[in-house]
Amino acid sequence: MRLYCPVCDKEYPLETNALFCPESTENGVHPLIKKENSEELARVFPTILTKRWNDKKLCFSVFREFMASYQLAAANGKASWWVERILALSDACERITGRGFIRTPEIQADDLAEAVDLPKSSLFIKNETLQMMGSHKSRHFAGIIMHLETLREINRSAEKKTLAIMSRGAAVTEAAAVAAAAGYQLYAFVPEKINDSVISVLTNLGTNVVKVEEDPDSAVDVCRARYQEALKKLDWFPLTPFGHDVWSAVEGAETMEYEFLFNQYMIDAPLDIQVVQVGGGSLANAVANANAVFKRLNIIRKLPRFYTCQTADCYPLAQSYFLVLRELGRKGVVTLPPELAMLLEENFDAKALIENNLGQIKMTAGLISEMYPKISQDMEEVFIEVGKKRNDFFKIWETDKESAPVHNRTYDGLEIVRHMLISGGLPLIAGEHGLKKAQDLIQTHTGIKLSSSGSAGLAGLHFLVRNKLVRQGERCGIFFTGVSLSDRGLPAVEERILVLNRDEDISKLTA
Repeated sequence: MRLYCPVCDKEYPLETNALFCPESTENGVHPLIKKENSEELARVFPTILTKRWNDKKLCFSVFREFMASYQLAAANGKASWWVERILALSDACERITGRGFIRTPEIQADDLAEAVDLPKSSLFIKNETLQMMGSHKSRHFAGIIMHLETLREINRSAEKKTLAIMSRGAAVTEAAAVAAAAGYQLYAFVPEKINDSVISVLTNLGTNVVKVEEDPDSAVDVCRARYQEALKKLDWFPLTPFGHDVWSAVEGAETMEYEFLFNQYMIDAPLDIQVVQVGGGSLANAVANANAVFKRLNIIRKLPRFYTCQTADCYPLAQSYFLVLRELGRKGVVTLPPELAMLLEENFDAKALIENNLGQIKMTAGLISEMYPKISQDMEEVFIEVGKKRNDFFKIWETDKESAPVHNRTYDGLEIVRHMLISGGLPLIAGEHGLKKAQDLIQTHTGIKLSSSGSAGLAGLHFLVRNKLVRQGERCGIFFTGVSLSDRGLPAVEERILVLNRDEDISKLTA
C-alpha cells in the first residue's frame, strides 16, 4: 500500500510525515489517497473477513488490512502490536465515554420505508448514533491516532505530538474523547460564543479550549485562521475528520461503510442507492472511498448510485457539482443538453437548477455514469485540472446571516463530486420542512432523535422517491449519525479555558 496524489501523479510511502501532497498550492490542497494492493486485500476476502465478521470482532480488527496504519505496522513486524493497540484504545474510550469502537448495526427499516412510500425490504440504515458521543466522527479521529501511534512505535519515539482541532459543531467532543483515551494533549479552537455545555464536556475530558475572538466586520474565518496559525507556528498536529487536511482521517471512517457493504454482502442484499448528508464532506468522502475499494475488489458488483444532501441554507457542494459538470462540458468530455449548458454558463443557483431542470440533470448523470468506462481517461484528466484549481471550484458559502453555517465549505468536495458523477448520483438540497418531516418520521418509526442535519439523508431519499428516482426493487442505504449532546451538569474546568483575542500572539498558548 502506498499514498498517491492524483493531481501530481506522485506516490509517497506510508511513513511519510506529509499530511497532504507537498506540492499543493495556494489555489488548493492536493489530498493524498491510499493506493491499495488489490492482491493483498483479495487474500482476506471472503474467508478471513467472513470468519472475523462472524466472530464479532472489533470494526477496525475485521478490516485491518484495509488500513494504512496496520499495513505500516505489519511491514515493520508490528502486526500483533497494532491489533492490541486498537483494542486498548477502544477500551480506554469505553472507560471515558461508556462506549468503545463498536460495530454498529444495520437496520432493515420497513416501517420507515413505508412512511416515505418505499416498499418493505428496500431501506437499510447504518445506525452510527450508537458510536461514542452519538456520531461517526470518532472513527475519523481513531484513524489519525492509530497512524500517529504506529509511527511512534516503529520510530521508537516517546514523544506524543500536541493535537489541535477547529470546530463549530459537535465533532470536537468526539475528538476530545479519542485524544484523552490515547493520552494526547488537545487544543480545541472554538468561536467565543460556543455553547457552555460543549465547553463543560471538553474541559472535563482534559481538552484545552481556545475561545477565539471573532471579527464581525471581516469575511475571514478567524477561528480557522488562528487554528492554522497554531499548526504552522507551534508545530501542532491537526485532529480533523477531513481528508483534505490529513489523509489518515479518512481511513478510520471507511470502516463504517465497509461494515455496511459487507453486511449487505452477507445477506445477499447489495445496495443500489445511497444518500449521505453532507456538511464539510468527511462522511461522504469516507463512504465514497470505501465503495470504490470494494468495487475494485469485486466485493460489490457495481457502485451504488451516490447521492448527497445538504440543507437549503447552505449547499456549497451542489454549487461545486455543477461547476465541475460545466467544466466537463466545456472540455468536450460530455455533451450537456443545450438548455442546461446555457444555464450553467450564467450565474446559476444550484437549488433553482435542481428544482426546474431535474429531468435533464438526471438524464445527464445517468449517461455520464453509463459512459464512464469509455471516457474515464478524459474525465480523470478534467478532475486533475480541477484539483489544480480546487479553490476555484469548491468555494466558501457566503451568507448574509449573522452566524456562519457550521460548515461553509465542502473540504472533501472534489472526491465526493467525482464519485457522484461516476456512479450516476446527484447533489440534493433539503428545505426546512423536508428536514423537519424526516426528523419526525425517524423519531416516530425508530425512536431515534437525530439532529436536523443528521436527518438530511432521509430527507434526500424522500425527495428521490417523490421524483421517481428510485426504481422498483432497488435497495436504499442511509446513515443515522449525530444526536444532540446531552448536558452532564458538570462545571467547566476554568483553568483549561483560554481566550485568544484578535491581536494576541499565538505563542501565548504555550506560555
